[in-house]
Amino acid sequence: MSGIRPTGFLHLGNYFGALKNYVRLQDTHTCYFMVADWHSLTTHPDTAELGQSIKRVLAENIAAGIDPERACLYLQSAVPEISELYLLLNMLAYKGELEKTTTFKDKVRLNPENVNAGLLTYPVLQAADILIHRALYVPVGKDQEQHLEMARNFAQRFNHRYGDTLLEPLAYNFGEPGEDHES
Repeated sequence: MSGIRPTGFLHLGNYFGALKNYVRLQDTHTCYFMVADWHSLTTHPDTAELGQSIKRVLAENIAAGIDPERACLYLQSAVPEISELYLLLNMLAYKGELEKTTTFKDKVRLNPENVNAGLLTYPVLQAADILIHRALYVPVGKDQEQHLEMARNFAQRFNHRYGDTLLEPLAYNFGEPGEDHES
């Protein structure tokens, strides 16, 4: 399970850092690839061009080799269960832990006039994106490792309170072809 925000054009870094590997994964794993439109609103609140950006990101994913016949390619906001789980997980998230995330601190420093609740709870929404699919492996970059650890924590808290329901996702390490890629 992974997602891309529709906030700009995909570039070579997106392709070599993620999409190229996603194309490989769809042959060996059940994959969910999302256009993260709700996530984009945390830093790009103007929705005037969001519809066009969503279409472009979907087209770019398909052009890069994501096959909708072999992988689930979807729009985040089209899955209402994500927002329901997001609400429940927010009840298990603590303000102090959210304020300590590296990405939150970076965004606040770079854009102090746009510190909103969505930005603060970004890791909670990301956890809902992952946990709703019962995803076991999640390809993450260094900048997202902290968020994946938080997803594991939220799953543990949820399971403690409501019973064993959610899986605790693990980071997926791409490695070299032919190697064991899961960490």
